[in-house]
Amino acid sequence: MIFTREDLEKREKQYLAPYAATSAATAGREHDEPAPGYRTHYQRDWNRIAHSPSYRRLKFKTQVFPFGEGDDASRDRLTHTLETVQIATSIARSLGLNEDLAQAIAMAHDIGHPPFGHAGEQMLNALADRFDHNEHGLKMLRRLEKRYPEFDGLNLTLEVLEGIQKHETAYDHPSPDKEFFPGLQPTMEAQAVCAADVIAFHAHDLEDALRLGIVTIAQLDKAGLGLWESVSGRVAGLPPKIQAVQRTRALIDLLVRDVLTNTEARLTRHGVKSLDDVRRAPEFIIAFSKSTEAHIKTLGRFLMENFYEDYRVVRMINKGEGIIERLFNEYSRRPEILPSHVAAEIKAQAADPSARKGAIADYIAGMTDRFAIEEYRKIFEVEYKV
Repeated sequence: MIFTREDLEKREKQYLAPYAATSAATAGREHDEPAPGYRTHYQRDWNRIAHSPSYRRLKFKTQVFPFGEGDDASRDRLTHTLETVQIATSIARSLGLNEDLAQAIAMAHDIGHPPFGHAGEQMLNALADRFDHNEHGLKMLRRLEKRYPEFDGLNLTLEVLEGIQKHETAYDHPSPDKEFFPGLQPTMEAQAVCAADVIAFHAHDLEDALRLGIVTIAQLDKAGLGLWESVSGRVAGLPPKIQAVQRTRALIDLLVRDVLTNTEARLTRHGVKSLDDVRRAPEFIIAFSKSTEAHIKTLGRFLMENFYEDYRVVRMINKGEGIIERLFNEYSRRPEILPSHVAAEIKAQAADPSARKGAIADYIAGMTDRFAIEEYRKIFEVEYKV
């Protein structure tokens, strides 16, 4: 038996929770096109993201360590994304949500990151007067990707675009001006991705820090971290390398359980019976408990002081910032060294300095770490053979 889109939509209606976002009820896409025959609308979304160059480039973009630094097992932006997808879809399944929608949002939530991670974003923000990776991700998905003759971008559903625009963590601060579903809370699937992102980068950055020896188990034991202490009993007596992995595993389990338990309480507290109830709620329905949220912030400060700001990491990141700054300034000074289509766009913005800077920032943001390094060598190293 072959299941059509209509069959799959009926299955969603039968099995998903009443507050889930169903494919049949999507608000649609920015450009009209025929509905898929054997996939739901949200399946089509994550399929399109998976096949896009922007998604593949995440493999060579910084999570914590720039490309070529760290070790072969260190997380990059793509592996972080895949881990966020796994946690988000697990949360979605437990809550009866639409896993395809959660997967699509999770796959695209970091697609707008420039090379060299948050340091690269901060540098572009300073050079271009404004740069935000969520906003740039939307621009890539709506305009800069060129794959279809009928329209620019991937033409994703409005619910996916909303989930990216409203993605919120300690490193993601969406603008108060929302284009998609303004004045309303995002879908619970989008909220699940926010929680999953927080879980993934805290747990897995901690694991990388331990594996590389930048942070030690003894150091963590002395730090008074509630989340670390709460999972210590599960790994007592294990070898240090196994301990690091098992503590990460236990930490993810603890945080997911907290999210599910707290979400169940909020569903009851706010009387949520439908997606409309979710959208009009005074707060996110999917969230950590207040005590766990405080523990996460404490762990985040520990990682900032002992991992992200470790001199070995800072040295690597400083190189990335310097590469972006010199490339940006050289492209601004001599746009003729850029590919012809990029140079033409920049020259067309000659009367608008802000738009000119934005066009250069867009080009740099689309680079991987290794492409930016290679571009730097081509332009500035005398011995480099083009």
